[in-house]
Order: sequence, then C-alpha cells, then structure tokens
Amino acid sequence: MKTYLTGFIWLLGLPLAGQPTITLRQCYEAARTNYPLLRQTAILEQTKALAIATLNTNRQWPQVAVNGQASWQSDVTRLPIELPNVAIPVLSKDQYKLTLDATYPVYDGNLTRLQTDVQRASTAAAQQQIDVELNRLNDQVNAYFLNALLTDENRQLTQTLLTDLRNRIEKLRASVRFGTAAQMNVDGLQAEVLRAEQRLADLNATRRGLRDGLQILTNLPITDSTQLVVEPPAHPVGSLPLNRPELALYQSQRSLYDAQLRLADNRLRPRFSLFAQGGFGRPALNFLDNTFKGFFIGGLRLNWNLSAAYTIQNERQTLRLNQQTVDVQQATFEKNLALQLRQQQTEIDRLQSQLEQDAAIVDLRTRVRQAAAVQLDNGVIAARDYTTELNNENQALLNQKLHELQLLQARIQYRTLIGN
Repeated sequence: MKTYLTGFIWLLGLPLAGQPTITLRQCYEAARTNYPLLRQTAILEQTKALAIATLNTNRQWPQVAVNGQASWQSDVTRLPIELPNVAIPVLSKDQYKLTLDATYPVYDGNLTRLQTDVQRASTAAAQQQIDVELNRLNDQVNAYFLNALLTDENRQLTQTLLTDLRNRIEKLRASVRFGTAAQMNVDGLQAEVLRAEQRLADLNATRRGLRDGLQILTNLPITDSTQLVVEPPAHPVGSLPLNRPELALYQSQRSLYDAQLRLADNRLRPRFSLFAQGGFGRPALNFLDNTFKGFFIGGLRLNWNLSAAYTIQNERQTLRLNQQTVDVQQATFEKNLALQLRQQQTEIDRLQSQLEQDAAIVDLRTRVRQAAAVQLDNGVIAARDYTTELNNENQALLNQKLHELQLLQARIQYRTLIGN
C-alpha cells in the first residue's frame, strides 16, 4: 500500500504533455511575493535606516539653537554706594538677549549605540511579525490548491461514469429496436445521465471558483488547462526540523527587551559635552554695562541625571516581566503546536488505514458492476439495478481518491505546521 500511495503522489506531480503546469511550491512563493503586506518590510527597513541616520547625525554634529529673549522687570540690581564725582550706571528695566548656542557631546555613555541597538531590535521584531502573517498564507494556498485537485478527480470520475452510461444506453437502444429490452431501461439510464451532467456542471463551477481564487491569491496565470502539481517531498516528514516563524518572533522580542533594558541602565550614566554660546544683548556679561554688546561663553558641561535612580528599578522589573510574558507565550504556542501535530499524525495514520481497505472495496465494486452490466445486456436485471451498482462503484472510486488526497493534504498540513 505504501508503494501504491507513493506512486499516486508521484503521479500528481507528473504533468500532462503540452499542458502548462504550476506547482504547490510556486503558489507558496507567489502568494507571499504578491501579498500587499510584504511591501511593509521595505517600509520598515527605510524607517530603520532613517532613524539610525538621525541618531548618528545627532551624535556626530553639534546641536545648534538660536534663542532670544526680551523682558521687563520691576527692579534691577543697584550698587548701594555713592561716590563723589562718579556716575554709577543704572541698569534698564527692559532687557534684551539674542544668542547662538552650540553643544557637542564628548561622552554620552554609549547612548547613541544603545538607541541604535533598540531601533534595530524593534525593526527585527516587526519584520518577524510580518513573516508570521505571511506564513499563514500557506494555509490558504493549501485549501485552494488541494480542493482544486479533489475537484479535478471528481470531474474525471464523473466523466468516466457519463461515458459508461452513454455506451450502455447505445447498447440498450439497439436491444429495444430488436425487442429484447424495454424502453424504460433506456429512460432510467438517461435520467442518470442527466443527473451526472448536472453534477458535472456543479463541479465545473466549483473548479473555476477555486482556480480563480488561487489566481487572485498568487497572481499566477491559472486557467482551465493549467495542470496543478504537487512536488514529491525531498525528505520524510519525521526528519524535518521545527521551523515556525513564531519561534523567531519570540526570540526577536526577547532581544528587543534586552536592548531596552541596557538602554534603561544607561540613564544613570553621566554625560560630558562641549558647549559654546555667542550673543548680543543688554546687558551682556558685564551686568553693570547698560549698553548693547556682544559676548561669548564656552566650556565643558557635566550632566548627570541622578533622579533616574528613582524609577530605574521599576523599569527593569517591567522589562523583565515583559520577557517572562514572551516565555509564557512561547510555551503556550509550543504546547498547542504539539497537540496539533499529534492530531495531524493521528489523521495521517487513520487515512493510511482506510486506504488499505479502499483498493479491495474498489475491486469488489468493479466486479459487481461488471456482472450487473452483463445481466443488464441479457435482460436479467432492470436499468435501476445496474445504475445502483454503477453508482456504488463510482462512490468507491471517489472515496479512494478522496482518501488519497486527504492523506496528501494531511502530510502537507503537517509540513506546514512545522514550518517546512
């Protein structure tokens, strides 16, 4: 039975001569390539590049700002002394200042590098989330592709049944002309022909809908003559490693929280920067001079935000709790995936068991139908008895094909579940 099934799956991958073919793997790749969400990956990369470029620019170039101020105050500084023959200037209550300030970081405690790491980790997590969404397309492709294959099998069996019925009708019509068969037998078979044609029309409509859906999903040229092909697997199912994109997503989320934790710790580090200020105002640096003058200040500045210590422990604990949440999500995912794989393996075993009996059932139904055909030709049984056996044989063949495709689908679904 294993050899028979392997041969059947290989035949699914054997294209008919002269017909255009499209494989299941091609559909996977085309569905991913043509899905609008994929364009977001390029947007995320551009956003990351711009954010990192902004951080590097802020680190490499001085921060420059123009500041101005015009004020009026109720009182000004006065010298509480009087000197003979000396006029002590009095400051104006309206004062003006216009400055150009420049700051250049000498040591930022690796803040820029850590911010860059956070940006990269955030983009990686967002990109991996897109991969998870794109991976779900495989289930949609499987549904359209494999149901289209099953519809093709149903059409082929129905067409075979129609051919048999029409051949049988021609023989009976000859017997009716010679008076050896009743017209009612011909009418009974003709009714079965109409019913089979009705079913064939339904199958044709279903087939067209499935192929149209697959074409919309993949943007591939899938027509009525396109041969859908399932490639034979390169490796047995049991030897394939677990390769779900969700696992990479959980790891990228952990990396993001690690980067954010390092960035939070960086808030406690001191910063050193060079600064310069040039301006024009009244008063300038000499507050006793009540005239407009230019001025300049430059030096080294220390900035150490000690108040960050108030909340750093809470931030660290929050980020560690977020990491634990990711661990719980991954454990839940792996648990549910193990259950799904076990159920899928049970389904594979069940279908293999059914297929072992299908061949014997089809063989018996075919022999019964052949005997009924001889009896119908000799006028021993009525047409309704023959059509009953014919339908029984057709149903047995359909069940066999259905189980074969269901087994193929179960194996493909197993591979989809493990990410291969």
